Amino acid sequence: MKSSFHYARKVILTFLVVVFGMFATFAQSYKIQGKVIDAGTKSPLAGVSISVKNSDVGTTTDANGNFSLNVPEHSKILATFVGYNSVEVNSSQRNITIQLVSSVQQLNEIVVTATGIRKEAKRLGYAIQTIDAATLTKARSADPVNSLKGNAAGLEININQEIGHSPDVIIRGEDGSDNRPLFVVDGVPISTDTYNLNPDDIETFTVLKGPNAAALYGFQGKNGAIIITTKKGAKAKEGPVVSFNSSTQINKGFIALPKYNDTYGPGDNGKYAFGGGGSSPDSYFGSGAVGVGLNDYDYDAWGPQFRGQLIPQYDGEYDPTQTYVTTFADGTQYSGHVKPTPFVARGKNNLPHFLQAGLIQSNSISVASSTEKTDFRFSLGNTYQQGIVPNTKLNNGNFTASLTERFNKKLTLTSYLNYSRQSTPNVPDVGYGPNSIIYNIILWSAADWSVNDPNIRNYWQPGKVGIQQNYEEYYRYNNPWFMSYEWLRGHHQNNEYGYLSLNYKLNDNIDFQFRPSMTAYDMFNSEKLPYSADVYGRELRQGDYREDRRALFESNVDAQARYHKDNILGFLDIA
Repeated sequence: MKSSFHYARKVILTFLVVVFGMFATFAQSYKIQGKVIDAGTKSPLAGVSISVKNSDVGTTTDANGNFSLNVPEHSKILATFVGYNSVEVNSSQRNITIQLVSSVQQLNEIVVTATGIRKEAKRLGYAIQTIDAATLTKARSADPVNSLKGNAAGLEININQEIGHSPDVIIRGEDGSDNRPLFVVDGVPISTDTYNLNPDDIETFTVLKGPNAAALYGFQGKNGAIIITTKKGAKAKEGPVVSFNSSTQINKGFIALPKYNDTYGPGDNGKYAFGGGGSSPDSYFGSGAVGVGLNDYDYDAWGPQFRGQLIPQYDGEYDPTQTYVTTFADGTQYSGHVKPTPFVARGKNNLPHFLQAGLIQSNSISVASSTEKTDFRFSLGNTYQQGIVPNTKLNNGNFTASLTERFNKKLTLTSYLNYSRQSTPNVPDVGYGPNSIIYNIILWSAADWSVNDPNIRNYWQPGKVGIQQNYEEYYRYNNPWFMSYEWLRGHHQNNEYGYLSLNYKLNDNIDFQFRPSMTAYDMFNSEKLPYSADVYGRELRQGDYREDRRALFESNVDAQARYHKDNILGFLDIA
């Protein structure tokens, strides 16, 4: 009885301790009041979210920027608002004022416009946005313009999966071959596929949106322009500055793939039997089969269901002295000389098994210096890209040199030269048709074959190397390994552009500039179509070889007389 009394007393005491502890905790909370204002204009901000960090307790500011909130002792208060940097403060004060700093570019910032002229953004009659290139070089793309994706409003970049091919760039417009914006480097229009730009040479990107923004370029600027400002000299006052940048990225390619048919095999109406794969055994060799099979041409994937039943297939042994009979679900039969093998889904994940990890390795080194009279900068960069399709790669080398010489307080000469070299032995085709590996593997193919099957990996038929590919059908499509290592598309291109700019400053308000510039490229593309490869428009399967050579040289000269008043009143352009 005594022990029961002691037990009851312990329970009651424990309950009282918990209850008083909860009251003590609540007693430690107190009310704070405050106001949120813009750090620049000192005006109140309405609708700012005020919350206790790591809790669900919160409120918002009223029309006058005021708020009140019950907060625990020693807690942190977090203020967040769209377009402003978040601020975290201690709750030790009962009355606080929080100042938020805008995170967007201010209207009085100086931006680069048109032919390199700098103006205040608030005085422009069109949309403009500047992006610091330093924020885009940490996880870089082989093409620096790809890095702008998601960083510039109204800029649409459709990244081209073909290595060596630049992305489709659209500024607030519909997609199309003639909607590509003009690219301008230091005020000079250039003809570029944007692969010839070294990310480490770029200081800023400025996106001019619409024809008004690029009016000085006439018809060339009708789709807007991307203005690129390059680095000049170095900020250090003593001695040259050597910079080295290296990055390595591994890319698995596709984020998601469409659902793959691994229930039904090749054929039509639930029937299929391999007998050579073509309309005649003389045209399509197959595995040596004589005669035509059943629905083994034009590889539709609506044949029998995969159940492990024995059906003549591409990997079956051909014996002209032996006749094999196959009976289908509806009772119909097929007789042929190809020994039946189990009909199973051997290639459920053919595309992921075929593709490899992509690789981007970028290395860049630069030497720069600035003195009272001279700024110079030299850089050398190389980007190696391994594609996700086997036997595809791209080497891209860049050399850049810039020199600024200030002869006196009035006369300045600036020179700039860029050279790049692109080289790849093979660029995959990702279009529509039997020339596309994606088309062959996932769009029309069934899962009865595996890309890792030795009969597929060894893509030449025995005794017919260089003459006849080995595959699971011979009417329209092609072995993906055969396409990767025999159907080669080479690409080689040299790009050069540069300018000389002579500037004379008459006084603090007037200066004159004379600037000749040039841009040039020479490009060589080749295609080796191997014997037995099929493509629309070249159905003879006899192979061929094609070359495409292109060259361009363009020069521009512009002269400007500019009047400045507090750096904002604009300019007079004479060209």
